[in-house]
Amino acid sequence: MKKNFITLLLSIFFINSSFAEDYYFNNCELSNAVSGNYVINLDSKMIEVTLKSVDGTVQNFSDKIKFIEENEIISEKIESGRGDEIYFEYYLNTKSKMVTKLQYKKQSGIDLDIFKLQLKKESFCSDIKGGWNKDQIEKNEIKNEQEQIVKAQKKIKKEQSTLANCMGDDPTKWTNCKGLYKEETGHKYEGFFKNGEIISGSALYSGGAKYVGSFKSYQPDGYGSFLWANGDKYFGDWKDGKTHGNGTKIWTDGREYTGAFKNDKLHGDGMFYYPDGKRYDGEFLNGKRHGQGTFTYPDGTSFIGKFIAGIQDGLGTCIALDGSALPCQNKSDVQATDFSGKDTRKVSIVAKKWVRVSQYETNSKKGKKIMDKLKADFEIKAKELCASKGNYNVLQKRIEVLDLDETPAYGLETKLQIGINGIIECI
Repeated sequence: MKKNFITLLLSIFFINSSFAEDYYFNNCELSNAVSGNYVINLDSKMIEVTLKSVDGTVQNFSDKIKFIEENEIISEKIESGRGDEIYFEYYLNTKSKMVTKLQYKKQSGIDLDIFKLQLKKESFCSDIKGGWNKDQIEKNEIKNEQEQIVKAQKKIKKEQSTLANCMGDDPTKWTNCKGLYKEETGHKYEGFFKNGEIISGSALYSGGAKYVGSFKSYQPDGYGSFLWANGDKYFGDWKDGKTHGNGTKIWTDGREYTGAFKNDKLHGDGMFYYPDGKRYDGEFLNGKRHGQGTFTYPDGTSFIGKFIAGIQDGLGTCIALDGSALPCQNKSDVQATDFSGKDTRKVSIVAKKWVRVSQYETNSKKGKKIMDKLKADFEIKAKELCASKGNYNVLQKRIEVLDLDETPAYGLETKLQIGINGIIECI
């Protein structure tokens, strides 16, 4: 009985010390025929998804969490089962009570794969539970990473404790032994030597920097942590003495990056935090924001779109504080939504016919006819609403994707239901 009591106490302790509490987005109206439930497992960083069709069909699968924000969970990019280089990513937002699904087309470039945003679909969830502690999650992740580094360092020391000391003054003859070698430059290497080279251990450089991890040809290679003399830190993958692979770098001025590196530069997918509270989540090329990404401002608004050599490029989607989304090219578009004092009317029209993705993207054939009809109907409705005053100004107007059918009854290409939404001022 005493043993069982102790086991129970230990079980309670471990449950309480993890993120065992459930967070979820349930009863999400993905379409007229499908609803979804999303259960967030912070311990495993997974989203457990259940899709239910009106005919009773149930699908269950798991998606990896890419990033955890204060009011938002972001999934990894998921390859579509349909192929054609189509990928999906979704955002679970507690403020808007929405699951926002983004569809990308993968385009391979010379140095980096670019994911071009094709579609965005928002679905309302009637039953959600948020409230996770982002700061605590980050502290635990840092603690776990530090523990892994310490564990690796202890493992190296333990392995080396059973080794014989290297004999002689010529390190090129040392093998399967532990030793300390100092170069004429002042660099000191201590650890496990094999075939005349250090394989694992630590290096203390003449300038005051220190490295602990794996080596190849006396350079960091494999996994290791590096502390620069100015206090900057990096832990992650190395190749030929350069940061290369996945890792985290923390600068003393408050900048922080977690993601992919190539030849000492940010290259691939990653998350960059700025000291003033800004954040970029997306693709990098040779150290600059390049490709598809999300730039979040300190006030909580954000821009989702394309970046070229560090600069926002073309039309994207801006997310306001209330979670609403609208096409835009810069942050000012997000803020220009205060219409107080104006005699405004909302205009919302849904197209009666569905349109193919390709025709929607190229604004051609049937897609162009449907969109032109929406624009014309918008003008007609605006005139009706402001007939008493005689005229109007358009404050906002955008064509949006309201629903999509990935498996249409006729044809193989995805079809979209589109509408036009906007705000007018009667004058």
